[in-house]
Amino acid sequence: DDGGHRPEQQTNTFEVLYPHISPDGIYICEDLHTSYWAEWGGGLRRAETFVEYSKNLIDQLHGWHSQEPGLKVTEFTRSTFGLSYYDSMLVVEKRRREKPHHRMSGKPMLPTP
Repeated sequence: DDGGHRPEQQTNTFEVLYPHISPDGIYICEDLHTSYWAEWGGGLRRAETFVEYSKNLIDQLHGWHSQEPGLKVTEFTRSTFGLSYYDSMLVVEKRRREKPHHRMSGKPMLPTP
């Protein structure tokens, strides 16, 4: 083992394992820096990298809020609480979510237009 991961390995591993993570579990992907290394198939904004793949997860996380027809609520939206990025690492927290709702309470302090 050379300590690195080709970008497709990180993506394939995530897609296979994430659905099997406990509903309140955590998935950690390390070695994200290889997404920027040419010798590992990476490069800045290169579509095949796990970093670019994970940017799409950010969109899916916010699926409930989208008004765009191309961004729909997915199982990832329903099962993921958050994504936290650190140097060379992504932490994905699973937690079942329902569609958010907005509620106002109290009295406005400023005049409304």
